[in-house]
Amino acid sequence: MATPQDDFVHVPSPTTTNPLSSTPQPQATADNTSEPSLLAFLSDHPFIRESVVDRIYGCIVGSALGDTIGLYTEFLPQAACERVYGKIGEFKFRLAEPGVTEAVNDSHRNRFDPRCWTDDTDQSLLIILSYLHNRSQPDHLADHLASDFASRLKIWISQGLLALGRPPCGIGSLVGSVVLDPHYLGNPVGVATNQWLKTGRRVAPNGSLMRSHPLGVIGVGLSEEETVRLAGRVGGTTHVDPRCVVCCCILVVLVRGLLRCEVRSERDVDAAIERCYAFVNGPREGVTSALGVVGEDMGPGGGEGDAVALDRGEFEKYVYAEGFEVLEIDDRKTMGYVYKCLGSAVLSLRMAMREVEKRFMGRDDVFEERITELVLRGGDADTNATVAGGLLGAYLGFGNLPKHWVNGLDHREWLMKKTERLIKVVGVEDGKEELVDEKDEAADGGKGLMTEHELRKRDGDLLMLILQRDKAGKEKEAAAKKQKQHKGGLANWFKTS
Repeated sequence: MATPQDDFVHVPSPTTTNPLSSTPQPQATADNTSEPSLLAFLSDHPFIRESVVDRIYGCIVGSALGDTIGLYTEFLPQAACERVYGKIGEFKFRLAEPGVTEAVNDSHRNRFDPRCWTDDTDQSLLIILSYLHNRSQPDHLADHLASDFASRLKIWISQGLLALGRPPCGIGSLVGSVVLDPHYLGNPVGVATNQWLKTGRRVAPNGSLMRSHPLGVIGVGLSEEETVRLAGRVGGTTHVDPRCVVCCCILVVLVRGLLRCEVRSERDVDAAIERCYAFVNGPREGVTSALGVVGEDMGPGGGEGDAVALDRGEFEKYVYAEGFEVLEIDDRKTMGYVYKCLGSAVLSLRMAMREVEKRFMGRDDVFEERITELVLRGGDADTNATVAGGLLGAYLGFGNLPKHWVNGLDHREWLMKKTERLIKVVGVEDGKEELVDEKDEAADGGKGLMTEHELRKRDGDLLMLILQRDKAGKEKEAAAKKQKQHKGGLANWFKTS
C-alpha cells in the first residue's frame, strides 16, 4: 500500500546554501528602523516613492476588488457563468451606479452584502490590523505576528470581522477544523499539522494563499528571506502542506518584488518562483524551516514534514501553465486546490505583462480585462481573483484599477484609510511615529466581543436577511420573465396580423 510520502516525488535541491540570498542583502529589523538601506531605493528617483505607494494601494484594493467581483461566479462552472452574465471578451461587471451587475440569486451569494468582499479579504485584513495595532513592538513581525493572527482568526471564525461588523461567512473546511480545535491557540502549527496528517497529506487548499498578499507589502522593507519566513509562519497557522507553503512564499515574493520594481518581466517572475521552490523543497531549509518551527513543534509525526518533497511535474503543470484550459479551474472536485489558485493568478499576471509590452500607453483596462476573464471561468472564482487582483494591482498600480469598480466597492474609504496607515508603518512614507491608535484595529474591533445571546441574534437576523433577499430575487425574476413573455406575445401578434 502506498504511504503518504508516495504522493510526492523527491526533487534534488539546488546546491546553493540559501536560494533566497544569491544576492547579498542587508538584514532588516522588524520595525525597519535600524537598516534603512532596504528602503533606500525609494530615494533613487523622485517618482519611485510615489510609484510604490500607488502599487501598494493597487495591491490591497485590487485584491479586494478581485474578491468582490469573484463572488459573482464563485462555485459556478464556466458554462453557467457565461450563460448568466455573458461571454468572455464581451461582458463587463459593474459595481457603481448606474447599472450595477446583479448577482445570481442563491443562498450562497445572498449571505454577502452587495458590492463587498468575502472571507478571503476579511482574513487578509486580520493580518493588516494585527500589524497596525502592534506597530510599536519591534519584535512583533519576527515573534508575534503569526500567533496574534491565529488569535484574531479564532475570534473571526465565530465573531466575524468586528471592525466592520461583518459576520464570518465562507469559512473553509480545513480552516474550520483547525481553528475550532480546543488546543489551537496553544500550538497552531501543531494542530494544523495533525489535521493535515489525518487527510493522508493529500489536502492542499487555497485558504492560506488567499490572505497572504499583505505580507508581501510588509516585506517591502524586509529582506526576501525574512519575507518568505514570515509567509511560512503566518500561513502555517492553518495550512502546513508543502504545496500551500511554497505557494504563499511565491505570492509574497512576487508582491514584494513588484512593489520594489525588482519583478518587471516574466523572466523575473520565473526567477522568483524558482527561488521559493528551492527554499521550501531544499533539504537544508525544508518546509519546517519555512514554517519557522522545528519538527517537534509540529506535533506528533510533524517532524516527518521535511521528508515530503514537492512533485516537480505537478508544480510545473499549474504554476507554468500557458492557458486556463490546463488549469481546469471550474472542476467541482478540485477547484479549491492551491496550485490552481496560484497558477491562475500567475498566468493572469503573465498575460497582463504581455499586454503591457504591446502598448506604449494605456493600461487602465488591463486589470479589468484580466480579472473579468478569470472570474467568468468560474470555479473558486473569488479566491482566484483575490490572489490575481493582489498581483495585478501591485504590477499596474491603483491608478489603473477600473474606476467603476473602485467607486462602487463597499467600505472603500475604510480600506483606503487602513492602506494609508499600512504604507506609513512599513516605512514607504513618513509618519509612522505620528500615528495614533485606532480602536477598530484591536482584536475585538474596539467594540468588545459579542455575547452568546448577541451571536444568536446576529445569526437569526442574517438568516432572515438571506430569506428576504431570496424572496426579493425570485419576485424580480418572475416579473422579468412575465415582461419578456408579454413582449414576445406582442411581437408574435404583429407577425401574424
